[in-house]
Amino acid sequence: MDQNSGRQYMIKYERFVPPRKIHALLFDQDVPVIFAILDKEGRFLDSFFLSNKTTADSAEAMEAYKVIADRKAQHKMTQDDLQDALKPESEAKMKNKHIRKHLKDEHLEDIKHQWPSRLISLQNAYGRSDDSLIIDTLRDALAEANGQRAFDFITTHRIDRLVPLLAPHASQSPELIRLVPDVYLSSEHPEVVYDFLLQTAETIDLGSHKSVEELLNQGKRVDLVHHDSLMKRLLTLLMRRVKDETDEKPTAWLSKCVHDRELRATIMDMLKKPKAKG
Repeated sequence: MDQNSGRQYMIKYERFVPPRKIHALLFDQDVPVIFAILDKEGRFLDSFFLSNKTTADSAEAMEAYKVIADRKAQHKMTQDDLQDALKPESEAKMKNKHIRKHLKDEHLEDIKHQWPSRLISLQNAYGRSDDSLIIDTLRDALAEANGQRAFDFITTHRIDRLVPLLAPHASQSPELIRLVPDVYLSSEHPEVVYDFLLQTAETIDLGSHKSVEELLNQGKRVDLVHHDSLMKRLLTLLMRRVKDETDEKPTAWLSKCVHDRELRATIMDMLKKPKAKG
């Protein structure tokens, strides 16, 4: 909000600029009026009205936004559709019977090109439900998108709570197993790491031995930071799956996965410890 005039402006364009800045355009209705520089947490560092001056950064932002706006003008959604998309499906009018497809397609395009999402901006500004059509179709899009691009999209748009949804991508995008703890372990949301790694243990391809070893190593890493027992929980989940889903003996399978000596020693010590009575 502009405290002098009382006008409210909405961010409809954001682009992450490494290492810690975000370039943004703020809009009055559908017109970009302010260029701003934010930190990674969304705090304003600098801003100015586009009518007053132009910089190389603001010109680049305007050009990038024009490309995106021209492309999105081709999408078959009206303003009424977008208002409907802010509601859960059970409450939406659903006059556009293809609205779910249109929303998912736009999410997928944004993820592919790493474009600022007008849908997420709309949700952030006016959304009242985490089960809105916007978020629901975003979940669908994340399931179909490339895992690495989906992760980059989530972090850029600061929708951290959705990171665990990427667990099924870990077999095809094993870099996520290390990347998620790298980003979130020391952040304000370490629970993202727990949820992601536990869900990965539930879904990872048991034949991806290197990925399984990395998963256990990251569990060990979490335990060292938070003095917890996440690795034991991961190991229990994995060995239970081996028993239920394969013909292999869990210990034989484990020996194929774990080659790191320190990790192997930690696991052997863990397996030797007697279960607590209770």
